[in-house]
Amino acid sequence: MPYSTRWVSPTACRRSCSHAWPCADDPAHMTAPLTLTEQDRLSVQREVLRMSMRTPLSSLFGQGLISLLMAGYFGYPDHVLQGALWLVMVLIGQTLRVAVPLKLPELKAEAVGRTLWWHRLRVLYSALAWGSAGILLFDAADAPGQLALTVAMVSSCIAFSFSASSHGGTLKLALPLLLGPIVFSLLVSPQPYMWMLGLIGASFVVLMLRLVHDRSEQLEENIKLRIVAQRARDEKQRFFAAASHDLRQPLQAMHLYHSVLARGDTRAEVVDRMGQCLEALDRLLDGILDISRLDAGQVQPHLVPTHVPELMLRVSRLHDATARAKGLRLRLHAADRWVMTDPMLAERILSNLLGNAVRYTESGGVLVAARPSGTSLRLQVIDSGIGIAPDRFDTVFQEFTQLNNPSRDPTQGTGLGLATVQRLSRLLEHPVEVKSVPGKGSCFEVRLPLTPAPDSPRDGTVQPHLSQHGSETWPAWQILVVEDNEMVLKALVQLLENWNLRVTTANRVHQAFELMKDQAFDAVLSDWRLADGENGLDVLHGTLQHPDIRLAVLLTGEHMPDTPIAFPVLRKPVRPLRLRALLWQHLSLARPQSQPLGPKPP
Repeated sequence: MPYSTRWVSPTACRRSCSHAWPCADDPAHMTAPLTLTEQDRLSVQREVLRMSMRTPLSSLFGQGLISLLMAGYFGYPDHVLQGALWLVMVLIGQTLRVAVPLKLPELKAEAVGRTLWWHRLRVLYSALAWGSAGILLFDAADAPGQLALTVAMVSSCIAFSFSASSHGGTLKLALPLLLGPIVFSLLVSPQPYMWMLGLIGASFVVLMLRLVHDRSEQLEENIKLRIVAQRARDEKQRFFAAASHDLRQPLQAMHLYHSVLARGDTRAEVVDRMGQCLEALDRLLDGILDISRLDAGQVQPHLVPTHVPELMLRVSRLHDATARAKGLRLRLHAADRWVMTDPMLAERILSNLLGNAVRYTESGGVLVAARPSGTSLRLQVIDSGIGIAPDRFDTVFQEFTQLNNPSRDPTQGTGLGLATVQRLSRLLEHPVEVKSVPGKGSCFEVRLPLTPAPDSPRDGTVQPHLSQHGSETWPAWQILVVEDNEMVLKALVQLLENWNLRVTTANRVHQAFELMKDQAFDAVLSDWRLADGENGLDVLHGTLQHPDIRLAVLLTGEHMPDTPIAFPVLRKPVRPLRLRALLWQHLSLARPQSQPLGPKPP
């Protein structure tokens, strides 16, 4: 059975810059441009068709009256038969529009195409009927009549353009039918001055075609923008509705467990379940913040040569334990190649895809393969899981979409992984292709550009994840915490003191400066937004005047400015494991023991 395929990542504009100190808890982000889906294109065609089909009765009445006057004026007394024939042709077109109105089609390609065909046929007939006056009612011997007929046909052309210009393709065919006969009659007229009128008429047709083209393009563009804006509003409402629902679930459970703990029940099971709720809430908040920062365009990629086997090995280690626990075989097939990418972002893409593959595969295994193909490398994640129906390929890349989790079980993920993959792939210009057979498995493929191996040491190496360092005996390092939120401050102080650290607190910049002047600290942790508009970056810059401070960390839950920051950044909610690893990494490599609390030595 062949795979169904869909390309989901069109090329986006590449923006390059270099990172300053990389955030210790910061994924990559960019603006994900809104693109038109096939359904959106059908909506545009349907809306253009609706505007083209809209003809007020007053307009039909006016056209009928004008055609009657023209038939009488130009047909009587010498061309009564021709005038009557022309009038009948015009009235047939008018009658068809009233007696057999076209209904707005359903939002399906076949229905829209069929209705458009009938509408185009009707418009072309009306144009031909009106245009035939240029031959049937044209009298070469009547110079004033020729001028009057020319003016009438030009006026009809202008009116026709504005009444039917909603569909430019149809009107481009209709205008030559409308003015072509009168132009032909003028050009073959025996009077030379009529030739000039014919040339002017031909030029007028060309001009009108250009105006109609520009106007119809502008109209379609406005409709596209309106549809995309409406889709963005709908997606935003759906996003917040789903986020609100998923946030309430772990919070509700935590409230219940809190009431149990408040009664004195401190069983490990209750504490463990409360921890699971916190982990679920943390994952969800991380996912929401990732999507928010991606859509806000907060980070630009740093493209460097990246070694593919190392990238695959790092990601596989993150999911190997989960795969083995489910009895799955996780295999790697890595080509010894280098690609030009941002290693941190590429690792995030591959990790999300591999995590989904392991989560939705119950038996068999998962293969991560790298296959060179021309100037690019196909990085594939292939599983033997539940598969995806072809009509759901669009859906799986929407936020909070989980095809096999209707009950919204938080242990099955957040539904934001593939939405993040789509945005990252657009940022890096790495197209993602989906292939799947329901019930047999799926293949997600990312195309990365190949690049020669660098002469210097491997730039694409990402620092491995640090261990928890739970077994080491921590020295009583001195930590300064600058935070104006009392609730957050107390929680952070208690966490640090549980690690045998000695903590001093401040909530203003000047207080932090005074403390750093009087005491010796090993590390400073500062919130970004402090009271009265103060900025935690000022605190961190102040640490540069104190060489004994070996680590200064910025804590923030907001979007960072698009400027380099020369300090590590931890995103709120701060994960204890990451904070612990960061402290150990920087403090354990210097002095084995911090200086005692108290004034600095002279």
